[in-house]
Amino acid sequence: MTDDPTQAPAGDAVNDAVLPMDDLAPDPEGDFVVRDGAVMLRGARSASSGVEAFPARPICPETGAYDMEPALFGPEAVLYSFSTIHVSATRPTPYTLGYVDFPSGLRAFAHVRAPADALACDLPVVLRAEGSEWWVEPA
Repeated sequence: MTDDPTQAPAGDAVNDAVLPMDDLAPDPEGDFVVRDGAVMLRGARSASSGVEAFPARPICPETGAYDMEPALFGPEAVLYSFSTIHVSATRPTPYTLGYVDFPSGLRAFAHVRAPADALACDLPVVLRAEGSEWWVEPA
C-alpha cells in the first residue's frame, strides 16, 4: 500500500483509506482572468507530458500523472466547429456552441456570440467576458 491516500497500486483491493478525488470540482477562482483587458482561460498543463486541459484539473487526462500546473490560454483562438441550437427548455434560443482551438493546441468548448450566418470553421475568434460568464466572438 502507498502512503498517498488518493492512490492504490494496481492489483490492491479497495481500501477505506483510498479517497475519491474531485478532479473536476469547480475552481473557486473562476474559469478565466482578465489581464490588461485580455480574457484568458485558466487551465492546466502537465509538467511531464505537456498535455493541456480546460477547465484546470490536478490529474493529467491522458497519463493520470498528478503533475498539472496552472496555465493560461487565449485571448485569441480559432473556431473549429459550431452548432446553433434552436430548441431548448432551459434558455432562450437560438444560441451557438462550438469548439475553439488555441495556438498551444488546447481545444475548448465555448459559447459563441455571433449571428450564425457570420460564423465559419477556421474563423479567428477572441475571448470575451462579463461578470462570471465568458464566451468567444469573431475577432
